[in-house]
Amino acid sequence: MSQEIERAFELAPGQELPALPGLGEFREFILEATYYDTRHFALTRARHVLRRRAGGEDEGWHVKLPGTDIEHRVEHHAPLGTPRPPAELRALIEGPLAGEALLPVARLHTVRRQAELRGPSGELWALVCVDDVTATSPVAEQTWREAEIELAGGAPELIEELTARLADAGIHPAAMQAKIGRTLGAAIEADDQRAAGPLPAAEVVLDYLSSQLGTLQALEAGVLADQPDAVHRSRVATRRMRSALATFEPLFDRSEVRSLRSELAWHAVELGVPRDAEVLRDHLLSALDSIGVPDDAAQRDEIAAQLNGVHRAAHTELAETMATERYDLLHDLLAGWLVAPEVTAAAGAPAVPLLHGLLDKARGKAAERYGRALAAPADLPGWHEARKAAKAVRYCAEAVVAAFGDRARTHAAAWEAVTDALGEVQDSAVAREVFADQAGDPVVDALLAFQVGRGKAELARGRAALEAALSASL
Repeated sequence: MSQEIERAFELAPGQELPALPGLGEFREFILEATYYDTRHFALTRARHVLRRRAGGEDEGWHVKLPGTDIEHRVEHHAPLGTPRPPAELRALIEGPLAGEALLPVARLHTVRRQAELRGPSGELWALVCVDDVTATSPVAEQTWREAEIELAGGAPELIEELTARLADAGIHPAAMQAKIGRTLGAAIEADDQRAAGPLPAAEVVLDYLSSQLGTLQALEAGVLADQPDAVHRSRVATRRMRSALATFEPLFDRSEVRSLRSELAWHAVELGVPRDAEVLRDHLLSALDSIGVPDDAAQRDEIAAQLNGVHRAAHTELAETMATERYDLLHDLLAGWLVAPEVTAAAGAPAVPLLHGLLDKARGKAAERYGRALAAPADLPGWHEARKAAKAVRYCAEAVVAAFGDRARTHAAAWEAVTDALGEVQDSAVAREVFADQAGDPVVDALLAFQVGRGKAELARGRAALEAALSASL
């Protein structure tokens, strides 16, 4: 951590600084920086900066936090290393970030000429830079020249003295002191204008997807460390994104959406294996409690040992996939797409009627799957398909809460009751498969009988919940 005190000055194209006493020779650097923010620029609005910069003497990840005024900031560094912000830097911006995804909202290419300004005894007082900047944001590309003076040991009044010298040469402090503020000014203005008007359908969906990607990003370290519930929550966020992309595909370019869904499906499978082992272990141990198997029974240790082993092996494989280029590309694709998705003409339509129609289609698919399951009620895969369709409706009702409010929350809760019950049916079916070849053992026979009864009861609950959800209106 360091205290940064600097001031930026406007320069005309080609304009140079006047001679300054103690200023050494200029050295040139090429700086390539990517700045990260949320969809609605929460970090920039709060005067927080997160960037990844290559080139120069301080390349790496940088977080800048507000200081006492616009020219005083607290800066934290980390090596370039990781392709996404290090957890220790992300933690510093969690307040304004508020769970949203970090997206690459701007890129700056800077040709920097930097010189040291030293005192009479050779002590370093400041760094003086002349920057030629090309900045690209979601709405514009800009170029400008500016100078920066950053204290590096000199007294605070030095900046005022140098400002006066530059003023004599017709050079004055920049109206916008931070490069990222200048870069994103037009984008923030456009975002404010969108917020002031009717809510477009695509904006509702993109905000929801951003919050789910934010969950994936925030939980990444926890997933790798196998922290409690991290894999489960990441898997749910992945499923929610896939469901929303599928249901609301008509708003966006089809090929992009399907590519994203395909890569999310790959990651969901990797998350699913360790999570399924956890669920099955807990389900079986709970079942042993229900049928009165003693705490010291050998079956408990056998179940725990077997499924803990499956979980460990699957988590190791998951961690290996998260160290691949494919996993990094998945995050790059998602974040880049959220910044600048290809949209269709429907994207700008008013949110409520259009999203209502798309959600009705998802409800219709769930009703169709329910009808198929009713036609063959003993066919458990049919109920599993009905459950997957119900999940899609649930997640998409959650996605439109911003447009529909409490109506959507209530609708999502109705469909959650369906998925919970049918999930228990699926868990019971999987549990029976695990012990099917061990029939004849008294404990196993009791466990199998319990699973059959539990499956029937949960199926009845799921059918009732599905009927209620289908009859409810949004």
